[in-house]
Amino acid sequence: MRALLGIATCITIGACAGGDRVAGNSPTPKLGACAQGTALLTVSPIALADIGGWVPLGAIAPPGHTFPTDHQYLYLATFLTPSAQRPVDLVAPGNVTITRARRTTYSTDGHTDYSLSFSPCADAAGEFGHVASIVPSLLSQLGAFDQGCETYSPNPGLNVATCYTRTVSVEVSAGEALGTVGGAPNPASLDFSFWDRRVTGLRFANPARWIGNDNGFDNFHVVPGSGYFAEPARSAIAAKLGSFDGRVQRTMAPIGGTIELDVPGAVQGAWLNPSQPTHPETPHLAIVPDNVDPTQINVSMGLSQPGFGGGQRRFAPASTGLVNRHPAQITADGQTYCYEFQFGGVLLLRLVDAMTLRVEGRTAAPNCASQQPWLFNADASFDYKR
Repeated sequence: MRALLGIATCITIGACAGGDRVAGNSPTPKLGACAQGTALLTVSPIALADIGGWVPLGAIAPPGHTFPTDHQYLYLATFLTPSAQRPVDLVAPGNVTITRARRTTYSTDGHTDYSLSFSPCADAAGEFGHVASIVPSLLSQLGAFDQGCETYSPNPGLNVATCYTRTVSVEVSAGEALGTVGGAPNPASLDFSFWDRRVTGLRFANPARWIGNDNGFDNFHVVPGSGYFAEPARSAIAAKLGSFDGRVQRTMAPIGGTIELDVPGAVQGAWLNPSQPTHPETPHLAIVPDNVDPTQINVSMGLSQPGFGGGQRRFAPASTGLVNRHPAQITADGQTYCYEFQFGGVLLLRLVDAMTLRVEGRTAAPNCASQQPWLFNADASFDYKR
C-alpha cells in the first residue's frame, strides 16, 4: 500500500531537527518594541527565482513530523532536478539581530548543518533551519557551539547531536549575506520558523501537552513567517505559498497555514500515545486538514498503531454518514466511523470521550463496506489521548 503521499524535508534528508523542539529564542534587551502590524521584514531570505514552492505551516511527514509542522519550508526550484542542484544564498530578511545559532550533526551520513535565530524587534523572533553554511564573518561572531548540547532521535534509526552558541547580539542589515542553503547532502529546502508573542495564544485541546516558554516564543505563539513581510515582498511571497513544487497554491485563509487545528470534543487534531511524551512525535497520531488544500483530510500515523504502519494517508471528507466523515464533525456519539483511503486500507475509529480516541487500522481491507460489522479487535486497536 502506498502510504506516503507528500514530500517534506524530513524525508529527503532523513531528519527534522529543531522545528518540533521550539527554539525558545530570547531577543536581547537592546531590541526595541515592534512596530504595530506584521510588516517587520522586507526581503525574501532566498531569491524568489530560486524558490520552487513556499510551503505553509501544518505540513506533515510522519513519523518525524506526525503533528502539523510548526515551521514553513522554502523548497529550492532545483529540488527535483539533481543535475541543477547547487547552494543558493541565504540573506537577512530585514534589519534583524542574530541572537543564537545551533549546529546539528546527523548520524545517517555524518553531515552537519546549522540554524540561525534572529529577531527584528523585542516581540517577534524567527529561526532558519537546515542552513548549509554560515558566512565566515558571521560565524566568527557567533563563538563556540558549546551550549545546551544533546543527542536525541527524531526518527527511528536516526540520532542527531545538537549544540548551541551562547546568546549573541549581531546586527545585520536587510539583504546582507548570512550563508547558503541547499547543495549536497541536503538539496531540498530551508526551514523558516516565526513567533509573535503579541498574538492571542493558539488553542489546543489539551494545552498541557504543548511547549510554553516564559518568554512567549513557544507552541502557543507560532505564526506563518510569510505573513510578516512588508510590500512588495509580501505579495510576491504569497504567490509562492502552496505545494513544494509550486504547482498548487493554497487559497484558503490563513494563506500561510496554521497549526491551530485541534477541535475540542471532536476527532480533528493531534492525538497522543498516553505513555509517551509529546516530543518526539514518532508515537503519535494526527487527523487534520491538509496544509495546501484544506478541503482534503490527512491521517498522519506514527508508529504506535498495531499492524498499521506509519505514514500519511488522505481522503476527501463527507458531511454525512459514517464513512470518511469530516473529523471535525465526529463527536463522542457512541458511533464507530470508518475512513477508507485511495491506495487501500481502512481505519476504524470511535471517539470514546472528549479525550480518548480508539483506532484500529486494517491494511488489507479494500473498503469500509467489506469490514462490516465494524467491531474493534482488542489486539489491533489502540486508544490515543489528548
